[in-house]
Amino acid sequence: MNVLDSELVVGALRNEGYELTDDIKQADTVLFNTCSVREHAEHKIYSQLGRMKFSKRYRPNQVIGVMGCMAQKDQKKIFERAPHVDIVVGTGQLGEIPELVDQARSNRRRSLAVSLGRRDGSRNQVAQSFESYDPLRDPEMRPSPFQAYVRIMIGCDKFCTYCVVPTTRGPEQSRPPSHIASEVRTLAGQGVKEVTLLGQTVNSYKHTEDGQLYRLSELLELIHDTDGIERIKFVTNYPRDMTVDLLEAVRDLKKVSRYLHVPAQSGCNEMLKAMKRGYTVEEYREMMERINSIVPRAAVSSDFIVGFCGETDEAFEKSMDLIRECRFKNSFIFKYSARPGTKADDMMPDDIPEDVKRERNNRMLDLQNMISEEDNAEFIGEQVEVLVEGPSKQAIKSGEADGDALKTQLVGRTDCDRIVVFEGNPRLAGSLTNVEVHDCTATTLIGSIVTREVQHGSGELLPILS
Repeated sequence: MNVLDSELVVGALRNEGYELTDDIKQADTVLFNTCSVREHAEHKIYSQLGRMKFSKRYRPNQVIGVMGCMAQKDQKKIFERAPHVDIVVGTGQLGEIPELVDQARSNRRRSLAVSLGRRDGSRNQVAQSFESYDPLRDPEMRPSPFQAYVRIMIGCDKFCTYCVVPTTRGPEQSRPPSHIASEVRTLAGQGVKEVTLLGQTVNSYKHTEDGQLYRLSELLELIHDTDGIERIKFVTNYPRDMTVDLLEAVRDLKKVSRYLHVPAQSGCNEMLKAMKRGYTVEEYREMMERINSIVPRAAVSSDFIVGFCGETDEAFEKSMDLIRECRFKNSFIFKYSARPGTKADDMMPDDIPEDVKRERNNRMLDLQNMISEEDNAEFIGEQVEVLVEGPSKQAIKSGEADGDALKTQLVGRTDCDRIVVFEGNPRLAGSLTNVEVHDCTATTLIGSIVTREVQHGSGELLPILS
């Protein structure tokens, strides 16, 4: 979500004549896009802002802004902690940033632009204050020139007790399918091969247009045949909304990735109830059975919180058991940190010592890595189809990707979202190619190209050097 927000803001600023710089010391405008999911992220932003006050002393015309979730949550508090900040802009007002920057530069007055709080109006009024769909896109801000995010819905109505998203992103609301389809066509025209549909609970998508109800399954079918698009993903899913029609769409639509990210958060019913997740471990297991039955060999990843309020050793071990049973492709594991404004922070003691949280985090990570490595090993000797993203981080860091190299280490992802590294021509970026896997780690498949020539998006046949 934040990567996409940054792209939209940069697109809007470019439209007003601004250009990006990679040197913050040369910037006339500095915007911090922020996250509030974890406390550490907020501490980093306030530290960065603290350093910026010295920059502004010598560049009094500089505009400094804070945007995103932390801006919506902290609002005037940001001005109090960092008086040199000029604008604070919430998640629903991102389209106003170019005008706010110009105003701050001309009149040197601070501006606060945020949405209504969840209790500051009717649901419709609050929802309208969060609407911000900027059609301007900027390819330079994407994960790669061939991959792009598409927001299909904003907000969340689940109100998990640990989570600030319903406050910082507002009520759940889905975009019209015709708008989404149009945006996907635009991206395809820009050379994008893979789109990832975004929503806080993306599989809760629901919108009626021209008398037809569109759920996520119908939306996938609508955009599936877009010329130029090769892969379609969607994140993040909510367990109770993983319906049969959606899984059948994943199974039947060739371009839809066989990858599902479905956070569990805990394997203990008592913890799930305290988190107000809205399902039981038994229901999560039933969901996994549906996935495995309808979409065999689908890759499923998850999220887990360790050290949540009142989590006993027994509760933690139940989470470990769920990971052993489900064998997730990977899991994002977080130590619980209380977030102001959430029910957990208001009503539950953060009673698990930090060293216990750290030990549980490490144990769970070790277990997940072992499972990931074992399951990745099953691909050794197999051929997998990979969407090539470009040179790997290692190749870029070492300088191998510079110049006109005919061969370097490339990286891509399989249909089930597994990362693959292999040697090949950098011009393969954006194409689909077959790779034979001959080794692996817990996070990566390692292989070599097995095809002799691959048709690039331009229609040119590229030779593969062996």
